[in-house]
Amino acid sequence: MRNSTRRLLAVALGLGLVAAACGGDDSSGEDAGGADPATTAAATADPTASGGSTATSEAGGADFVTSDRSDAKAFTGEKGKFAKDSYTTNLKDVCPAELIVQKDWLAEAEHAAFYQLIGAGGKMSQYVYEGPLGSTGINLKILDGGPGSDQGVPYAATLYTGNSVAGVKPDMAFVSMDDAILFSEKFPVKQIVAQFEKNPQMLMFDPGKWDIDDVEDIKAAVEEGANLYVTTKSFSYVQYLIGQGVPEDAFIEGYAGDKDKFITGDGQIINQGYASNEIYTFERETEQFNKPVGYVLIHDLGYQAYPMTLSIAADREAELAPCLEKFVPLVQQAQIDYVTSPDEINTLLAEYNDNDLGAPFWKTSLGLNAAAVDIMKSAELVGNGPDDTLGNFDLVRVQSMIDTLLPIFDENGQSGFKKDLKAEDLVTNDYVDPSIGLDS
Repeated sequence: MRNSTRRLLAVALGLGLVAAACGGDDSSGEDAGGADPATTAAATADPTASGGSTATSEAGGADFVTSDRSDAKAFTGEKGKFAKDSYTTNLKDVCPAELIVQKDWLAEAEHAAFYQLIGAGGKMSQYVYEGPLGSTGINLKILDGGPGSDQGVPYAATLYTGNSVAGVKPDMAFVSMDDAILFSEKFPVKQIVAQFEKNPQMLMFDPGKWDIDDVEDIKAAVEEGANLYVTTKSFSYVQYLIGQGVPEDAFIEGYAGDKDKFITGDGQIINQGYASNEIYTFERETEQFNKPVGYVLIHDLGYQAYPMTLSIAADREAELAPCLEKFVPLVQQAQIDYVTSPDEINTLLAEYNDNDLGAPFWKTSLGLNAAAVDIMKSAELVGNGPDDTLGNFDLVRVQSMIDTLLPIFDENGQSGFKKDLKAEDLVTNDYVDPSIGLDS
């Protein structure tokens, strides 16, 4: 649960309460340092013909969403060679000599495009991965979020105040669109490329008991006694669901990556999670469960904020524009390269986390990472925008999210947002190369 769960998770995970990664990129203030486990990484192997979404069936007839990826192999090639050979645009004269990117959680598959730009030949240290950005002539420094950033400080704010844990001010940060809207006056950002077309945040359920595709199905399940287990009702996607008619008293707060409620709930618990994390964790890596789950993306429930979006401080756009014109297309290409051939970076992510460089509680197995890539592709979490381009924003969709969230923030007494915010204030497609997209 990327921006969603991370605040509570940093505490709960640190206490050993969480056995699995979580995710959620929903916010309304949740996009804060030390908060928000996202999913986990992806690894290697070749996704199944159906995108890796379906494997064997269980006796009850439900299909597993994920394939067993426990046989995912570690990368054994030359570390960093692909990045050096592939990312050759000269950035030396237009970008900072060291370009610093603040992530919104610990190392995981959702961040892989940026590790891809360095490859596995970079330098690992506590909360930091850095190295030459291909053959571009500059270095890239990637900062962990969560415990690697300031507790309670929104990632949008780090672009203005810096990351005191790392002792630097990032040039760019992953900021969920929810928070970009919420802090649009206090910490205004410009979102410059959408690495993900859909948010991995989901609601997971027992497919033997429920068939959930939309909000009406959720309301019907609640009428039959189901509850929704989430981190907090203050998350904006939860507030959206309440506004769509899901009863507020149907939500149970406190989810921090723990498994017991879902496992022991006799199918009555609909659980917050990340499609690229919890699904595989429950289906394949949880001995007490290990059976099919069902899920619906919050994107498909009508809540279509772009997640973990690369952003800059709005007042630095003119300064950074020459860099962005050349850097953003590299990000687009790196995201495509990663989901096409993830082995090198999945191995890097697993090693980084095995060395406790993010946090002792955060592990991303090769199998989990491989399954994450499968889900990214089969669920079209990574995909082209409204045309054939990966990374561009649909301005109508952005404006719809603004129009949805501003009344929620206002009704909840939240502040820091621009009341007349427009999509063009928040996002830009100026730096996206329209010729770069995923092949269908």
